[in-house]
Amino acid sequence: MRGAGPFVEVADGVFHGRYRQWDVGVGLVVGSEAALVVDTRASEVQGREVVEDIRRMGLGVPVTTVVCTHVHFDHTFGNRAFAEATIHAHQRVLETYESDAERLKAVVRAETEVGPDESYSAQDLKDVLAAVPRRPDLTFSTTKQVDLGDRAVELAFAGRGHTDGDIRIAVPDAGVVFLGDLVEESAPPSLGTDSWPLDWAVTLDRHLAAIGSDALVLPGHGRPVDAAFVRRQRDRLAAVAAVIRDRHAAGIPLVQARQEPDGRLPYPLGWLASAFTRGYAQAGERADGEYRP
Repeated sequence: MRGAGPFVEVADGVFHGRYRQWDVGVGLVVGSEAALVVDTRASEVQGREVVEDIRRMGLGVPVTTVVCTHVHFDHTFGNRAFAEATIHAHQRVLETYESDAERLKAVVRAETEVGPDESYSAQDLKDVLAAVPRRPDLTFSTTKQVDLGDRAVELAFAGRGHTDGDIRIAVPDAGVVFLGDLVEESAPPSLGTDSWPLDWAVTLDRHLAAIGSDALVLPGHGRPVDAAFVRRQRDRLAAVAAVIRDRHAAGIPLVQARQEPDGRLPYPLGWLASAFTRGYAQAGERADGEYRP
């Protein structure tokens, strides 16, 4: 079996598709009795494109399961296009899904005047706003397994990072792991207003310990990477956390902390504004800033 359209077969029965809008990656895992999709893009319109791309592949088995790597719109707003599938996610995705959808729609609504650029168009933004988000049907707290017939797909939560509900989706017999936006290849990791910068590196440590050094890792955005790439990103995120902790411990005001350069920082200060805000809030809540599942 080989890929079709945007989908490329990266391992036996495991496909990865990169779509132009927001450079989102979509996964497809095919078993003897059923198939599983990882993430559904940013709107029902885009989700239907994925459905059609998969239909043209002639899998011979139905798509029975969709797994959301995390809560964000560019990975979940296409859920409704998969009407016959059961939607799985971490329990925190369900807890915050409606409020997060409205928050993210408000962000998108503010961007509608920007107009098209190379990754998304004004019409794409309208499609996002028109989407009726479909919440997860089934959730889990730590681990879960999905049976596709001759293979099992393992879902696991290892701590907070990009959001509070990021998960690992592993296909052990193929040596492939989906990590969503815990890892990004086409841009620096997104340390947004709902990220956990003091936890992120530790969370990646846990995932790395579970996946092994030979795994093929599929990020939320960009090309497939290896475990070494994940370790390098982990080290950069650990450096960000160290600077935040040091400045908070030294009593440096947040406004000043967000403006002072530091040779340890791997990303531009402008990219890290929310990281400092979130990190200072975390450090103020508990001494080590680390979440322990």
